[in-house]
Amino acid sequence: MHVIKFGSQTINYELIRSNNRKSISLSVDENGVRVIAPTNADFKKIEEIVNRKAPWIRKQQLYFNDMRQGTLKKNFVAGEKLPYLGRNYRLKVNQDITIDHPVLKFQQGTFQAIVPYNLETQQYRDALQPLYASWIQTKGLAFAKERYKRFTNKFEFAPRDILISKSEKNWGSCTPEGKVYLNWRVFLAPTSIIDYVLVHELAHLKHMDHSQEYWQTVKMLLPDYEERKEWLRLHGKSLDI
Repeated sequence: MHVIKFGSQTINYELIRSNNRKSISLSVDENGVRVIAPTNADFKKIEEIVNRKAPWIRKQQLYFNDMRQGTLKKNFVAGEKLPYLGRNYRLKVNQDITIDHPVLKFQQGTFQAIVPYNLETQQYRDALQPLYASWIQTKGLAFAKERYKRFTNKFEFAPRDILISKSEKNWGSCTPEGKVYLNWRVFLAPTSIIDYVLVHELAHLKHMDHSQEYWQTVKMLLPDYEERKEWLRLHGKSLDI
């Protein structure tokens, strides 16, 4: 394992030398930083590249740290962060002796909950999670219905309707009648991933299969769809609360 300094931070990275490499590649994922270099590559050159990419590396490390936090079930206590459209927003919780049922709102960049005074902390999740899920579904649906218009100038087909799904298996689906369903959990992901799921289903309006023509349609709408598809494969399990 090799180390560089970036400000007050240290970045550890794994260096792999390969006879099959002609250039130096650098990647960051949930397992760490990896550099793959040609066998005869000069170490100073490798270190120079890692140092130059240090700001990007730290940004990716922080992102994956947030993703790891996102895989933990939320307790819906004050200070936790709840995701929406790929960003995390802090939750504030206040008690009120005058109410019998909890309330959850989104104001000034934070989720704000008011719970009955006699509600125990360990009961917060059961009380607030359904309200949060309902909020995501309402806001996510409105977002998707506006978002798909970005692709209408390239695509002559429009969905008959866009609806929310609570499926445990699929991120989206498209019916022969032209209705597009989107899994509510996809709205926890970054907008680029939502676009991929949306385009994936919109393309089914023209091709009700996964033929070569289908994927050509997806690529026409989203040239980098493969990267977004791979992101969803790697991180889809973290899109849960």
